[in-house]
Amino acid sequence: MSFTPRAAWADTPAPLQAAVADALGTRIAGHQDLTGGMSPGPAAALRLADGRTVFAKAMSAEVRAHNHMLIGRESAVLDVLPPSVPAPRRLATVEHGPWIALVTTWAAGAVGELWTDASIAAVVAACKTVSGHRAPDELRPVAERIWDFDGWERVAAAGPADEWEAAYAARAAEVVADWPRWTAGDALVHRDMRADNVAVDLATGSATLLDWAYAAAGVPWLDFAQLAADIVGTGHRLGGQVATDRAYRLIQALPADAARFVVAMSGMWRIRAATVQHSVLPTISAWRRERVQASRQLVTRLIMDLTEGR
Repeated sequence: MSFTPRAAWADTPAPLQAAVADALGTRIAGHQDLTGGMSPGPAAALRLADGRTVFAKAMSAEVRAHNHMLIGRESAVLDVLPPSVPAPRRLATVEHGPWIALVTTWAAGAVGELWTDASIAAVVAACKTVSGHRAPDELRPVAERIWDFDGWERVAAAGPADEWEAAYAARAAEVVADWPRWTAGDALVHRDMRADNVAVDLATGSATLLDWAYAAAGVPWLDFAQLAADIVGTGHRLGGQVATDRAYRLIQALPADAARFVVAMSGMWRIRAATVQHSVLPTISAWRRERVQASRQLVTRLIMDLTEGR
């Protein structure tokens, strides 16, 4: 998934590249540019002269200040994660002028474009490990890492755009009301669970969770619920109906509030597609609209479950 072409690592300022090499204590012998994600900044696999391969990403605040801030935040988060959390380890964070770069250990496995049963199982296991930890004191409550969960309320107030919204938007708003209360907790949550934010090693059946900038303290089921939302939003290799079935099966094993979270995610996609425009990421609104449509079957079923009883 990519919303705009990433800059090339070779296009980063030479002093920044030199600072990265100095921080790593070795020469950068080569690199491979990587694609995907929600940032226009460069991301690369760096091959080091000492034989290591590491991951690096960088951003100029002059290009997109938000992503620049996220790299700094992720650097701080990685430093406080317990060693048993399946996450990359921070090796260096360097700054030069408006630029910042983060270098981490390389995560074994591959980032897939679509979900499979094997990748779902691996990520579920990783989420179980993460949620078994108490969030470090440095992390903020999850309510401060979530936006626009009042999406369905705003849609209902503004007027529905189609027959589905006329039938369900108000009910969806009722289902997700008071979300800061029922998402609150002290478990460690990743809070940005997407297919492009995990590296799955099929040889070992394990997964490493990537991009920790939104990590927070919340309820222990939260990452599982966001995984379910992403399964239908991103899709399953066996098709849309399988994606819906796998997501619903996952939600059925969680507390009822997890279903509310998935409904809220769809409302967030819906309202942000309509109200938030990005000059740097021009196709993200279309991506959000596609997710709203892909999730409708599941969201309808969850609303019925929550309002009429399972």
